[in-house]
Amino acid sequence: MSVGVKKTIRDVLIIGACGIVYYLITRFTPFKMKCTLHELTGLQCPSCGATRMVTSITKLDFKTAFSYNRFIFLTFPYMIYEAVYLIYVNESKAPFRKSNKIVLFIWLGLFVLYGILRNIIPI
Repeated sequence: MSVGVKKTIRDVLIIGACGIVYYLITRFTPFKMKCTLHELTGLQCPSCGATRMVTSITKLDFKTAFSYNRFIFLTFPYMIYEAVYLIYVNESKAPFRKSNKIVLFIWLGLFVLYGILRNIIPI
């Protein structure tokens, strides 16, 4: 196993552990991360509801999870893949594939569009 792969696995495990700690804090304490954009403007950002979505998924309540943030719910597997891939590219110094860059920019564009539309149309 190459050094880049080992570092990628290490980093993914660290990020996963941080995610588990954050989940436990938000699930079992009154602490909840608030969206600054929503607090200041009343508008929902593209990622509003993501924490509640993940919490619902852990309870296997997929219908409620989908209602909290449809875009992230549908693209969550891609987001996980992309995060791991970016960590791998960074750790192994491998070149970033052009096709991956295109898909990432399309995803980012759709993410922003979802953020706009969810404040105009209740989606």
